Amino acid sequence: MGTGPSKTRRLTVENDDPTSVIKVSEDVVDRIRGVAQTVRSQEAHSYPPQMPTPQAPTVVPVYLHEPSLTSLQIRQANVAELKKNDEYWANRIKALEQNHKKMNSVMDEEYKKALDEFKSGKPAQALKEIPCLDSRKAVMDCYKKNPDCPMNCAKIVQAFQECVDYKRSCLLASRVATSKG
Repeated sequence: MGTGPSKTRRLTVENDDPTSVIKVSEDVVDRIRGVAQTVRSQEAHSYPPQMPTPQAPTVVPVYLHEPSLTSLQIRQANVAELKKNDEYWANRIKALEQNHKKMNSVMDEEYKKALDEFKSGKPAQALKEIPCLDSRKAVMDCYKKNPDCPMNCAKIVQAFQECVDYKRSCLLASRVATSKG
């Protein structure tokens, strides 16, 4: 039983004391420091066993280091991180709202310009000539010649549509160039 080496024991103490003080006797402190083992081994070799005198053990409070992170510190760190996250999203929402307001103001200005042009009856850039006038006449003539077979005019209508699309893209490109320049 006592012939083999002893195993190291671990002791866990739950402290319900609100002052966070664990009271330990001097004997326990000495054992923790390793002093008691050397004294006991000397006593065992030099003196015969004696009856210990009854004394009340003196209790000396030992203040152990607190752990590096307490639950309060962890909670405070989490709250700080949540506040930082909330501030980030609040700033992001404000930026999006400002961009949205800018876009709305530009859209309102464009709408008012278009409405003013429509009310005045003349567009800002008056057309100097009617686009694709020759193709338009060709389509009308083809439909008059073929009132029962409108599919005979498909190629002429296609040419007219391409002409209109080309003129429209040129007009839009010129508007964009004048607004930027």
